[in-house]
Amino acid sequence: MTLNLTIQRFRILVAAISIIAAGALTSCKDDKETPPIPLEFENSDYTIRSNIATLISFKNGSGKYEVEVSDPRILGAPFVNINDHSVYVCPISTGNSTLTVRDLVTGTENTIGIAVTELYFEFFVSIVREGVPHPGIEVGDELRFIRTSLGKRVLELRRGNAVIQRGKFDIILGKKPLMEFYLWDDPDHDEYSTPDYTYTYLMGGSSSVFILFNKGFDFNWDKIIDCRGSAHAGPMLLRLTDETTKLEIEANAELNLVL
Repeated sequence: MTLNLTIQRFRILVAAISIIAAGALTSCKDDKETPPIPLEFENSDYTIRSNIATLISFKNGSGKYEVEVSDPRILGAPFVNINDHSVYVCPISTGNSTLTVRDLVTGTENTIGIAVTELYFEFFVSIVREGVPHPGIEVGDELRFIRTSLGKRVLELRRGNAVIQRGKFDIILGKKPLMEFYLWDDPDHDEYSTPDYTYTYLMGGSSSVFILFNKGFDFNWDKIIDCRGSAHAGPMLLRLTDETTKLEIEANAELNLVL
């Protein structure tokens, strides 16, 4: 009786091990037969800004990719950031190009079109203190800072879709950071003529403001270090203070560099 019981238990144990082993083998087989889902971008076309990094997100994919662009003179050399499921693109000039991401495991590829515009940062005026000198701006107007394809630093004062004034700007980083607006009465003025109006302000605000101007407009300030890549939390505040009156203009920006 004891011998029969021992044999029966042994058979049950062997059967249980066999079932577990079979399940493990089936699971491994299923894993091998399930290929990764091909990567997919949300859109087929994107518009980004030159001279500053943008992350273009995608979903799925195997994790092993190859990137190819139709015009590296525009897009430079993008690469895939595997951890963030995104393509890191830092365009070096304006124009149009395609970007293809090839999945080396699935053998599939996905191509998107990218239009690169001149770099610009748009700040919307939220406060204009009475008595602060300024070139006729109002709350809700836009201060648009543009880097042209020739590297010039252009200032546009916008109200709605209309450009009120167009001039230049500069930032002098010293013990007291200064931002200066240069404006002319004649829109067809000589490029090297003296401005009709110069507005000088103490510059302050969010640290991201200094980081982005430094990167985007090639100021090359050694003391400004960016360790966050393309992630710049918004909104960002730009504060312009008249040193004589101590009165301020404040403007806010939301810059999305993750698409």
